[in-house]
Amino acid sequence: MSDQAKKFETLLKKIKKSYKPEEFPPRDGVTQLIIGFLTWETTRDQAEDALGALMEVMVDVNELRITHVSELVEIIGKKYPFAQERIIRLREALNAVYNLEHGVTMKSIDGKGKKEQKAYLDALPAVPSYVKSQVMLLCYGGHAMPVDRRLAFLLEQEGVVSDGGDLPAVESFLLKQVKASDCLESHLYLQAWADDQKVAGLKMKSTVIELADKPRGSVKKTTKKASKSHSESAAKKSSKKTTAKKSSSTATKKTAAKKTTAKKTAAKKSSSKQTKKKTSKKK
Repeated sequence: MSDQAKKFETLLKKIKKSYKPEEFPPRDGVTQLIIGFLTWETTRDQAEDALGALMEVMVDVNELRITHVSELVEIIGKKYPFAQERIIRLREALNAVYNLEHGVTMKSIDGKGKKEQKAYLDALPAVPSYVKSQVMLLCYGGHAMPVDRRLAFLLEQEGVVSDGGDLPAVESFLLKQVKASDCLESHLYLQAWADDQKVAGLKMKSTVIELADKPRGSVKKTTKKASKSHSESAAKKSSKKTTAKKSSSTATKKTAAKKTTAKKTAAKKSSSKQTKKKTSKKK
């Protein structure tokens, strides 16, 4: 057994003496997906409160899927960790489920093998590994250990892992230390312990995903710019037309003036000829 494995075993024993975590209530795959998103990079209590707040306002999960991001962020609170990114990711995942199932449910993988269930979850877009692992563990009894940056950071502080920033490596390490039959219990204890710890020193930034659902404010600004651009373009076209008209008018006036001058010259020549003829007759 490696030094890190020994440290993990010692830490887990210590946690089991200090905490008595409550089990998660039985939930369907979609509901657990939602609670997983709300628990990711925060605490279980915060997640349960946020879920309660959402379902007080929403008629059902499908309404949550189609509600605008800004409205959902207002419900869970703007100060909720990574509120906007969390909600954008959640809605993207729910829409993917809806497109696969023609409804907000995961019934198509109920009773299927663990590999098929895992492949289904892995195919969902924007879902963090922590969330997938939690759904796999709590709903389908898979061999999984949910790990987010908070837990990985705390394990690194305890000397259990060397690099808390490498989440796949941390999860792989835990899966080697914990039997499949003990994963649920170990997860509950680790989650309870992590929820109770201060994570001072952990600087977590948004994972910077593409914001497919842009805030309404930015849309308005874009519209104004487009409108302004359109107005400027129209003004330029109008100016060109006015200039063209002026040029045409000037050309017409010049042509008319030339014709008038020509007529006057012709009239003078004609008058001169008639005068000469009259003078000749008198003689």
